[in-house]
Amino acid sequence: MNELGNRPDDKQIGMSARQSIVLLLLLFLAPLLIAWLMLYGGSGLIPEGSTSNGTLVEPPRLIDLPGNIRTRTGVVLPAEYIKGKWTLVYIGDAECDEACLQNIYKMRQVRLAQNENVRRVQRLFLLTGSEITAGLGKALENYPNMEVALLSAEQSAAIASQFQVDEAAAPGAERVYLVDPLGYLMMYYAPDAEPKGMLNDLKKLLKYSRFG
Repeated sequence: MNELGNRPDDKQIGMSARQSIVLLLLLFLAPLLIAWLMLYGGSGLIPEGSTSNGTLVEPPRLIDLPGNIRTRTGVVLPAEYIKGKWTLVYIGDAECDEACLQNIYKMRQVRLAQNENVRRVQRLFLLTGSEITAGLGKALENYPNMEVALLSAEQSAAIASQFQVDEAAAPGAERVYLVDPLGYLMMYYAPDAEPKGMLNDLKKLLKYSRFG
């Protein structure tokens, strides 16, 4: 038998390559799946007391940001912005009342409290309007690293439908939403949510997931 006869055929090589890719994907995503399970619980795999402090979105929902969203500096926000990191999202208008100010404050504090993992978390304020009022502009001086995106009426409608949970429209719900590094909306926090609970949830996710 010649040397060619001892080589695997192309089909065998192709199957092996595909299997390797599947295995790598499983290994890559496993930490994120474990982190989800730590919050969702069930099946006897999760330690007692590992429940979340926020409200879980079941099933998690893939978020697709509309194109051509511009930030407060005029830069186009890439559709992939909410992928690759854990993202705390707030949706509101330019009036930004006391509940709004409290939420963006909590988002900042929760992120900073992640210490060495701070770079794995980002904040996004989706503003339903084309202008920032003087009052909000002044307040945002305290949040220089939070991305603020200005939404047109059409973009606002698209965002509202994606973040609508429990029949509550996202604009005006005064909620903080958590989007995972794959771009899935997985949890939200009510206006009166304690920052400590938000902090504990995010710490669990960052601990058990190396993704993001």
